[in-house]
Amino acid sequence: MECYIRGILNLKDNAGRLYLLDHYTMGVILHGTREQIARQELKKVTFDLYDGAIGFVNIRNVHWKFVYLHALSNHIYVVDPLQGSNEVEDSRKAAYKFGEYFKMRRNRLGKEDWVSIKWQPGKITHTFQKDATSCGAFVMQMAKMTVKEFPKIPKTFHIKSSQHLRRDMAEEILRGSVSKDDFCSFCGIEDLPTTAVDAVWIQCETCGRWFHTQCLGMPAARIPKKNTPCYCVLCILTN
Repeated sequence: MECYIRGILNLKDNAGRLYLLDHYTMGVILHGTREQIARQELKKVTFDLYDGAIGFVNIRNVHWKFVYLHALSNHIYVVDPLQGSNEVEDSRKAAYKFGEYFKMRRNRLGKEDWVSIKWQPGKITHTFQKDATSCGAFVMQMAKMTVKEFPKIPKTFHIKSSQHLRRDMAEEILRGSVSKDDFCSFCGIEDLPTTAVDAVWIQCETCGRWFHTQCLGMPAARIPKKNTPCYCVLCILTN
């Protein structure tokens, strides 16, 4: 999940002002004991260099929620893609937890960043998941929309049907992953195993990514001739 959002952040000009908090640390801050929280000091992070923070929190290993700290307005949002929860109350509890967390950092590290912020609960309207398995995809889309709107606060999260959502997100992750010039965009490896008979490379005419023909299941007879354009599956699907 963090990998997907990191790719989105890398495309945003002012993304350096938005801190991505990993889901483990987020879960400890919101639901951990004092001892557990004390081990998540993030001593190398100076939050005053940021105007906000985003992340995800896992609930009992079965559900995901999106968390957004907007330091410019002192608001915090806990957004649940599953209908029925009290998001304002969840945000109020999160505001208290983060207030205590930053005080802990001041006491242990002498850091004053974000200590003076009086966090207020907020609420962002949004569509809800219609099944029991789409929470992860939904919160990732919420985070994506937040990054695109930043430093503004999204007025609403309108997420379309998840029918093609996972495929579209997988394509985005692949496009923002390994170097397209040095590694196969299918297997992510530079060289094939020594047991491979041939290590033939082909390049997509549209996106410029390289692929091992063996990874594509392409027999020698189907390998395009020199100067013959070739198109990868991702570009064919999106065109």
